[in-house]
Amino acid sequence: MKIHSFLLVLSLFVNLASYAQWINIPLKTQASFRAIRSHKNQIWIGGTQGMVIHSNDGGASWQEQQIPGAVKLDFRDLAIIDQQKILLMSAGPADKGAAKLYFSKDHGQSWSIMFEKESGPYFFDAIAWNQKKQEGIMLSDPMNGQFPLFLIKNGGEKVEEIKISSFPALLPREAAFAASGSSLLWINGKLNLVTGGSAQARILQSQDETFTKFQVMHQSIPADSSSGFFSISARNKTNYWVVGGNYLRLNENNIGILESKDAGKSWNKISNTPNFYMEKVLWTGKYWIVVGPSQSAAYNPKTKKWISLGETHFHNMLLHKKHLFAVGSKGTLAKMSLTYLDQLFLSEK
Repeated sequence: MKIHSFLLVLSLFVNLASYAQWINIPLKTQASFRAIRSHKNQIWIGGTQGMVIHSNDGGASWQEQQIPGAVKLDFRDLAIIDQQKILLMSAGPADKGAAKLYFSKDHGQSWSIMFEKESGPYFFDAIAWNQKKQEGIMLSDPMNGQFPLFLIKNGGEKVEEIKISSFPALLPREAAFAASGSSLLWINGKLNLVTGGSAQARILQSQDETFTKFQVMHQSIPADSSSGFFSISARNKTNYWVVGGNYLRLNENNIGILESKDAGKSWNKISNTPNFYMEKVLWTGKYWIVVGPSQSAAYNPKTKKWISLGETHFHNMLLHKKHLFAVGSKGTLAKMSLTYLDQLFLSEK
């Protein structure tokens, strides 16, 4: 299987470096991780079995913790409010007790449930946290013909539902994927939401800063129940990328990568992209990085060249100072330096 994947990547990348070396960080737990965020020198990671991993020194050392009473929960996103306050979002059906928001005021020494839904089709997907405003927006799967949005305010201590007055008609089975907590982007005072699960993958955007009215910005990409857009990220205030694929076909990608250069008003499909399912995209300040549970890759927009970062098992990643940190299944935590990325691209010249 490894030989087959290697040959497949070789056939798709015109300029391909040798497999990059992600440095594994050993953990005791075998939980699967999808939530990862950083703030100043803190890095927090959340996953299945109610497990939380955190570092106070930028990833030099790590501590593992299981949240009491949360062993059946899957933390798919989180927000670091300040040096003491952290929010953990559990993704799962409300009627099964899995739609919960945990809160710690003492740097994770104790946790309490500060918000939850116990009935209805609620399924929390993502949190977009605005550090400057000290507010966040939490997204849930659709109900009553729209995506519920919750405003997290008062430094993470209060949650209220946003009253949406205008929302495009939903497609059958349309939803947001909670795979990496990155289906929601809050930038330029607007929310950008990417979807899948229906006949088309769509990109929606709020019309103003109140988040009460939304419009469809793109809907021409065919999708189905297991495919669509999974992640949206910004290079700056006008340049965004959206990635996705089919989570049942890890080494195929009929969704591709879409780019906007006008703050989400129009979108174009990028040619010559990697052919694997992508769960997360981010901008490093120099390169675009995409990761998935089978492979990862980097793109240099100046040279318009891709390089493979090897076979991986990642669901999510972040950039913290001079390193990428990635997480995935079975206790996977790994890092790669930006200096090493530079060396990979230099070797291609």
